[in-house]
Amino acid sequence: MVQKKNNYLTSIIHFLIQVGVVAVFLMGVSIFHGGMYLIGVPKAEEVQYVVVSYPEVTDEEKKITDREQIRLAVQLTGFLRYSLLEEADRGESPMITITYYRENQPAITVSANRNTVWWKGKSHVIKDPDMFVNLTEGIFFLEDLPES
Repeated sequence: MVQKKNNYLTSIIHFLIQVGVVAVFLMGVSIFHGGMYLIGVPKAEEVQYVVVSYPEVTDEEKKITDREQIRLAVQLTGFLRYSLLEEADRGESPMITITYYRENQPAITVSANRNTVWWKGKSHVIKDPDMFVNLTEGIFFLEDLPES
């Protein structure tokens, strides 16, 4: 009876190890294919206000205090998935900078252009070029863009 119980326990442990290995493998494939998300982005509830700048369109920085707009500014970072294998072009500079201000905590800044994201002092190649800039233009700078 004890031997049978140990066999069941061993089988369950082996099964859980196999499930864990498959889960790690699938996560790796997902990150390789879809890109790595920015780690350390604040939650929208933690952010008091956001400052968005886009010098190519307007010299004026936009201070955002509306909760819905803050939520959108935080969610925009989801479009900054980056490649772990590609190296960013060092000659490029950011087009858009978003700074998240939290109470009693340091501000968090993310910058990007159409192909590169700057996060925590490093530059990375964006997996889905143009998406972040296009969405940021449409959400925060639509009235400032020149008419085509």
